[in-house]
Amino acid sequence: MPPTRVGDDAAVPTVRLGPAQLPPMPTEFVGRADELRTLYGWVTGPGAAVPVHGVAARASLLPPDRVVSISGPPGIGRSSLAVLLAHRLAPHFPDGVLYARLTGARGETVAPAEVLEAFLHALGDREPPGGSDDRSGRFRELLVDRRILVLLEDLTGTAQLRPLLPESPTALVVVTSVGPLTGLGRAAAVRACALDVLDHRAAAQLLGDLAGHTRVACDPRAADELLSLCDYHPAALKLAGAWLRARQRYALADVGRRLRAERLRLHGSCDDTELALRACFTLVHRELVPSAARLLRLLALVPGREFGPDAAAALADCGPDAAARSLAELCELHLLEPGAIPGRYRFHELLRGYVQECLDAEERPGERRSARVRLLDRYVRLARAAEHTIAGRGDDVPADVRFASAAHARAWLREERPELLAAARVAGAAGLDGPTRRLVAVLTRLLDRRAHWRDVRELHELALAAARRHGSGRQEAVALLNLGNLHVARAELEQALSCYRAALEVSRSIADPAGEGRAMVNLGNAYADLGDLQRAADWYDRALLLRRTVGDEEGQARVLSHLGRLHARMGRFEQALRDHRAALGVRRRLDEPAEVGRVLVDIGSCLGDAGRTREALTVYRDALESFRAAGDERLEALALLRTADLSEDSGDPGEAHARRRQALALLSDVPQADAVRRLLGDGSEPAGPPARVD
Repeated sequence: MPPTRVGDDAAVPTVRLGPAQLPPMPTEFVGRADELRTLYGWVTGPGAAVPVHGVAARASLLPPDRVVSISGPPGIGRSSLAVLLAHRLAPHFPDGVLYARLTGARGETVAPAEVLEAFLHALGDREPPGGSDDRSGRFRELLVDRRILVLLEDLTGTAQLRPLLPESPTALVVVTSVGPLTGLGRAAAVRACALDVLDHRAAAQLLGDLAGHTRVACDPRAADELLSLCDYHPAALKLAGAWLRARQRYALADVGRRLRAERLRLHGSCDDTELALRACFTLVHRELVPSAARLLRLLALVPGREFGPDAAAALADCGPDAAARSLAELCELHLLEPGAIPGRYRFHELLRGYVQECLDAEERPGERRSARVRLLDRYVRLARAAEHTIAGRGDDVPADVRFASAAHARAWLREERPELLAAARVAGAAGLDGPTRRLVAVLTRLLDRRAHWRDVRELHELALAAARRHGSGRQEAVALLNLGNLHVARAELEQALSCYRAALEVSRSIADPAGEGRAMVNLGNAYADLGDLQRAADWYDRALLLRRTVGDEEGQARVLSHLGRLHARMGRFEQALRDHRAALGVRRRLDEPAEVGRVLVDIGSCLGDAGRTREALTVYRDALESFRAAGDERLEALALLRTADLSEDSGDPGEAHARRRQALALLSDVPQADAVRRLLGDGSEPAGPPARVD
């Protein structure tokens, strides 16, 4: 049945300018028309801060926090009412709609900082502040004078809501919760709506929409008894009605007798408020075909809130097409609900607990573990396929996990990111160290560290915990180094130093010189970033001595290059040149043309800084030859740009122009090429230092 309409002004045409995160419009929604009309009128009626029929109201007369609170027990329909209201109101908020659930798949509370990070990212802030208070302030700053609607579901308390309030008279917050919303104070304008069970008319309408109005009209007494046995509860009525719709041969009286017997059997074993829903679930679950019932039980192992055919196929060990059909059938029976993304599903907030009980009672521990491992392996294979496709290596991907394009792979990653992260958490908690490490490894490569810093940090922490649990010192040191690198990217250098020192101690304890060397170099890098150049040089010297002791020439060359750059930064150009030339000798012995070219670029840069321009130009020409021998056009282009800058500094603009044109012909990177085009167009100086070749 289409959702209840509220009048012509519910469809105000507008152009969406900002984020649009609303879940899909609810189906089979009846009743609540009075509540919907009242709340809609409060937002759009006289004195509201949104324009109605082209007339803008005086927003300055309104309180800063405008909140619609919809409360009621689980399954009563508060989410459907909130989503429907938000869809009706969305045209009045052209600057966007933000949406978040404030509890996780298993009832855990979601921290406001996580919600704010997602909101700021949706609003275009790619590097949100670190602290919750800072993010809240940034969120309120972005929403000043913007007409934005914020929908928050499953609120657990006022403390969780306060950081998420926009404090803007042109924004609106719609909140759902079990209990009434209290404690916001007089500064907020709150319109509260408490929901109870459906009245007789609405309940009969819902039952008729599902089971058929003719069946209800032909046996009104049995229909009334069925409504009473379902306690007029919307979720219970949907289960009973959908079950009747799927079994046309059954009469309403037959279902009533079965449901009455089920209620008597369950009486005393559960709370009276959920007796009707549990009885309806038990009745429907018992009548499922074995394959569908098994899939429903195994879906309780899905770590996140939503899932699709891929997850279902892995759990049930069947094909995606068969899994998709089973999911659609379970959704038709209202055992599952449509997810926020088409083709995905989720459990009703009450039913997941019942399904978990059935899983624990009817599936052996070994089968549960095997299903969980299959699911994790599927996630790993899909994530690796996405990584290869995004990198342009899609032809190497097996057909069963192949993506149509890099855009499809990126879209899959955006949609599945919460589920993938939840899978990694569950795998770590269950002690599945192998799948945890594999999933963490591919996700940390796929996720953008700036946009999803908290997620990447959590993944590295999971890898660290798995390594410690497994007793693998090498993997523990690697995880600590990765955490340190993540802190460096956030300019949290003291935390990075702590991670690097811990990695050094672990590597020493297991006598791993390679790990010791990596930790020493990273300590040197961190001290260099802090400006403590002498201490950085000390750590590089220790790393160089260690590399020489174990005969690691590759490592020696890297450390020598670090030392050369550091000495050049300190103004010790002769020492820097000695370091770089030593590195050059090692690279030539190893026969690595691209690396030889990189070292030559370092030497040319050092000579240029020392004022020895002619020598620097000669070295850059040698670097170009090395890059050409290596077949690396990007590095060749960057060396040409360095040569162009040096030629311009030496008073030869014609040579600089020619070199930049050569670089433009080689560059495939669009932003870099655009920068070169701008330089060629106006002959101006570069806006900043050229890209580093290291």
